[in-house]
Amino acid sequence: MSTRGEIPIDLHITPIDGRNYHKIKALSAYFSEQALNRERIYVEIQYLLWLSKYGVIRKLSKKEITILSSIPTNYHRIRDIESEVNHDVKAIELYIQEIISKTTLKDIASMVHFGLTSEDINSCAYARCINGAMEKIIIPIISDIHTVLQKQARQYKNLSMLARTHGQPATGTTYGKELGVFAHRLQNCISNLKSYRIKGKLSGNVGTFNAHVAVFPKINWLTFSSKFLKHIAVVPEMVATQIVPYDSYICLFQELLHVNLILLGLAQDMWLYAMLGYLKQKNIFKEVGSTALPHKINPIYFEGAEGGFEIANALFELYIRKLSYSRLQRDLSDSTVRRSFGIAFSYSLLSYQSILEALSRIEPNEKHIKEDLLSHYEILSEAIQNYLRAKGFTDAYEKTKLFFRGLIATRSDVKKYILNLPISKKDK
Repeated sequence: MSTRGEIPIDLHITPIDGRNYHKIKALSAYFSEQALNRERIYVEIQYLLWLSKYGVIRKLSKKEITILSSIPTNYHRIRDIESEVNHDVKAIELYIQEIISKTTLKDIASMVHFGLTSEDINSCAYARCINGAMEKIIIPIISDIHTVLQKQARQYKNLSMLARTHGQPATGTTYGKELGVFAHRLQNCISNLKSYRIKGKLSGNVGTFNAHVAVFPKINWLTFSSKFLKHIAVVPEMVATQIVPYDSYICLFQELLHVNLILLGLAQDMWLYAMLGYLKQKNIFKEVGSTALPHKINPIYFEGAEGGFEIANALFELYIRKLSYSRLQRDLSDSTVRRSFGIAFSYSLLSYQSILEALSRIEPNEKHIKEDLLSHYEILSEAIQNYLRAKGFTDAYEKTKLFFRGLIATRSDVKKYILNLPISKKDK
């Protein structure tokens, strides 16, 4: 085992770093410690270049700009430094200074991290990580689910099906319409997700630019900060304490929680339709459904998605509650919590993948759906009582209830009831 803390694959504690890592490894580019350090280095270097642009430090040559822009993320060296100073962002600062002190940039090494607090760097790094993950991975796969649901909704828009309320036969619907409800709800969420961007700050220890103004009072640091943040593709938060208020995170997490709840509901409904025999599941020859029951094909991807959404949402609910407040100008408890962001995103991604896989493995059992629908003619009682209302019967509901309540009716039963109504032959 490595002395640096890396864990062999067979000793991973969580399934997202073990048996499921191959499914979510794309998120490592945004939520691993390596990714966070990469973004921290990027922000620190861009800040140095911006200081040069504003004349805070000397003008840099093209070669020096190239040197700065090419600083690698040496994970092991950063960890070694951190083990000595016991501070992750300070380790990044010292790491950059260590590298540039061996170049013509050594005279400006002291200006790395000038006037900043660690949260200036972290807020920007986390914003870039989360915004990148949303844009490149999360929104695209949610959109893929929406596309599949929309396609199937249109494909089966005329497939009549028995609807159930309270689990009991209710009235008629179509399989496509029911999928369309989920597609429509998801579409609204996707529009919202595309509008959310995590914010960052660059305003010093308690958000007041104290050190900046004290040393370089002639520079408009508000303008500097706003333009810099936009330059590195981070939405500026100009009103902050030591940390960025987590409101932009909370809005995003609430929307992701909402998406996950919608899809959790889809998974549960599809599970019930499979139980009712309304869905046929694809038989994958080499797969095993049960070690005891050879005949079984289980809706495991819908079930897996449900469990994953519940884990992810438990974390999103924690973030929403926990990150809404930080004591006075800052307490450190948020730092511990946000290090787990990748877990919530990973379980969400696993569940999105499971939903897509599950939808590819099912198709409506049209024969059984039709048979079940034709076994419940009592659902026509709604249409009958409303027709009688329209004809002036004040006791239409009571009259219909007296015959139909609790009855599993056949076509013959309904015909007999209609023939005995005191209405004209044409109305019958």
